[in-house]
Amino acid sequence: MLQKNIIMIIIIKCLIFAARPFGTDDAGTVEPNAYELEVGYDLWEETGVTGLGFKHGITERMDIGVGFGFNFVSEPKNSYLPAELCLKYALVPDMIAVSFTTEIGFSSYTLNSVLTRYFGPVEFDANLGYVTGDSSIIYAGALIYGLSNLTFGVEMLGDKETQNWLTGARYAIKEELMIDAGFTSDFEFEEKTATFGVHYEF
Repeated sequence: MLQKNIIMIIIIKCLIFAARPFGTDDAGTVEPNAYELEVGYDLWEETGVTGLGFKHGITERMDIGVGFGFNFVSEPKNSYLPAELCLKYALVPDMIAVSFTTEIGFSSYTLNSVLTRYFGPVEFDANLGYVTGDSSIIYAGALIYGLSNLTFGVEMLGDKETQNWLTGARYAIKEELMIDAGFTSDFEFEEKTATFGVHYEF
């Protein structure tokens, strides 16, 4: 059950943290007065969750995002997942950022630190965070390679009890519109999820 919960967390975090299909956040923020919309669907044998994330650039260093999901298959069926609110601030633009995320209506929250570095066409992202509800440390790391309109990569996410990995890719149909696909699992291959989505900037 804990591993299933981690995968569900990845589903929603992808929508308000990082650029799909990856769950590791990057240090970039949405440009001022610009918007980003992401829609994704995650599925496997007993999983069927759609999610929506919407972000808005407030300043050159700060954006705000909301995200929520709807459960079609997993129990309880036909139910909404808690909506989340995320604020991100770039301490050093495109390099170091911090974020605050909370489920709306709940007292617990997540504080996350983000590091992004570029080595030619390779992007390296690293996250280290703290969740107040269960007093746990969370972490994530990703290596992403960009080649023309195609971007693909691998990542690992986890806490002190559970680790998951994801591999995925996204394709830019045009500069502001991308489609993506990914696959995530724990390292025992017991909990598996495929994900598909769309990213749109306007």
